[in-house]
Amino acid sequence: MKSNIALICLLDNYANSVAKQLADKLEMFYVNVDEMVEFELGDEHHIIDTLGDTAGQKYIEDCENRVVKNVTTFENTVICMNPTEMFSHDNFEKIVSTSYIVYLQISPKFFEKRCKFSGDYIDEELNSIAFTERDKAYVEKSDIVLNCSAYKESKAVKKLLKAINKFFKKVTKEKGRA
Repeated sequence: MKSNIALICLLDNYANSVAKQLADKLEMFYVNVDEMVEFELGDEHHIIDTLGDTAGQKYIEDCENRVVKNVTTFENTVICMNPTEMFSHDNFEKIVSTSYIVYLQISPKFFEKRCKFSGDYIDEELNSIAFTERDKAYVEKSDIVLNCSAYKESKAVKKLLKAINKFFKKVTKEKGRA
């Protein structure tokens, strides 16, 4: 039985903030997969310098897979993770077996605005193409999709709580029919 909620978003900081607040509201644990991977790996640049590009990347991917496998043993946890990590290798199947997937959908303009605010460079044309492709995949694979383009994190949490409630009412109703 699923007892976790896995949040994905194209903006890591946004997803992280929403995940922390959601976990607090639902009285659940919170974990950030990227932070766990960073803790396990230490300095990624040193790993690549020492092992070389191919072996270094393989070592990093293996570490990511171990962390994801470990996270799937958690219960009652809001998991914040990078969509790329979730959909690589067998990670999606691992996560989906224990977690409901929530996609915090944002528009390319919202993404660009937040990145410009943080000083990150964006190739707008390339971003728009990549955004569309990824967005389709994430929408298709998620249990709950919440368009957050107009919301600051605190408002997104409120909207997400409503969406989760609606989702579980629907799931409960469908189980009652079966």
